[in-house]
Amino acid sequence: MKSLAAAYRAIALLATTLAVFLQGCATPTYYPPRPGDQAPPVIEQGTGVPVEERMPPPVIRPTVPTPVQPPVDRPQPPAVVALLDTAEQQANTGDLEAAAASLERAIRIDPRNPALWYHLATVRLSQGEARAAEQLAVKSNSLSTGNKSQQARNWELIARARRAQNDTAGAKEAEQKARALR
Repeated sequence: MKSLAAAYRAIALLATTLAVFLQGCATPTYYPPRPGDQAPPVIEQGTGVPVEERMPPPVIRPTVPTPVQPPVDRPQPPAVVALLDTAEQQANTGDLEAAAASLERAIRIDPRNPALWYHLATVRLSQGEARAAEQLAVKSNSLSTGNKSQQARNWELIARARRAQNDTAGAKEAEQKARALR
């Protein structure tokens, strides 16, 4: 999971950089016209008075930049990254209960993070709790709108969980959904 945490950090840095760049692009810059750049005034025929002098000056309103949409993959809070690292170490040493507890703490901090729900589902499947793993992967899918890669991983996990529950037809259906997302 260290590589996953590093990937999340890299994605967070990229997303932040992109957001800052796009914010700068969304802000229009006003350059006042230079005297040499202006077109000659339009003179109304027969009066000799420029049309602009008879019209009220235009109202120039500053434009408000549109807000930049947040990226799909948002930066992870540092506490979540630390808990993910801890959960990975605990799972690698075989302490699945502690890994699940760490992931549940991370979910309390960031409940809309589909990756956390996915990792908890993998731990539950490793603990032999296939039904809980399937439900957690479904929850992760509901939070993964627009992230086909995460959805495909979830469907693969759902297929494994269904196979563990002797639901061969359901597992095949989940595998098809995972392939369709790849």
